[in-house]
Amino acid sequence: MDIRQSKFWVSYLEKLGWKKVQITNSNAYVRKILFGSIAKIPRVSPPISFKEIDTLAKKEGALFVKLEPNVDDSNKKLKKELASSGFQEDNWSLQPTKTIQIDLSSSEQELIKNMEKDTRYSIRRAQRERVVVEKSEDINTFLSLHKETSRRQRFWVSFEDSKALWNSLPDDNREILFAKKDGEILAGAFLIFYDQMAYYYQAGSTAKRRELLAPYLIVWESLKLAKEKGCKKFDFEGIVDQRIKATKKWRGFTHFKRGFGGYEVTYLGSFVKYYNPVIRLLFSLNKFF
Repeated sequence: MDIRQSKFWVSYLEKLGWKKVQITNSNAYVRKILFGSIAKIPRVSPPISFKEIDTLAKKEGALFVKLEPNVDDSNKKLKKELASSGFQEDNWSLQPTKTIQIDLSSSEQELIKNMEKDTRYSIRRAQRERVVVEKSEDINTFLSLHKETSRRQRFWVSFEDSKALWNSLPDDNREILFAKKDGEILAGAFLIFYDQMAYYYQAGSTAKRRELLAPYLIVWESLKLAKEKGCKKFDFEGIVDQRIKATKKWRGFTHFKRGFGGYEVTYLGSFVKYYNPVIRLLFSLNKFF
């Protein structure tokens, strides 16, 4: 099961004002807004009960439902079922629609061998420079680091959302790692562990001492920690997907993530069904701008 369908994710979204509604195989999340409600179903597993979704939308007064299947893009049958049920492919997504995963059944030596040469060098350089990686519970310091990174790289983050998620996870399912040199924090990562999957959920770094290559060591230590926890896969939580406009800004860290090896996973995509004609028109017009 994907973390976004777990009881922890329910607890997290409830803190942000969403309500869980159970449908076949999955959780849907509904939130009231001024003129009705909106609903989302992240990483929904087939078979999908479109009749239940329509009933949910009617009962909750949903303007639209966003749905993202937990299957890869080879599932043409489901794509046809979505279209025939009124769901259209969308170019903005709730969760990453393309990612890199690493098989953690390999030994540490094999993991290193499968990395690109420059990535191996960067890890060793950080180690030679005596950069150290430490576990932490300091979510506020990490989020400040993440916010600094977002300003520099021009992407949006929500301090409130990330802290709500952290507080919804048990200690065994979460970890913060900091890479330090002489006590100074250079990079950090927010990791989630669930159902034998490790999620590289968020990461950040300072603009200082970039020559020490601390972010590379953070990922390497994250991989080793995931193996220690018995995880079978490591998910980098998103790379560029040409179908999704917003991911065009991700080219830099996509190159960084690809250096660690693994294989790319492309999900079927993000889909939306509008239940309000005015909202449908507004979103349709938005595609031209």
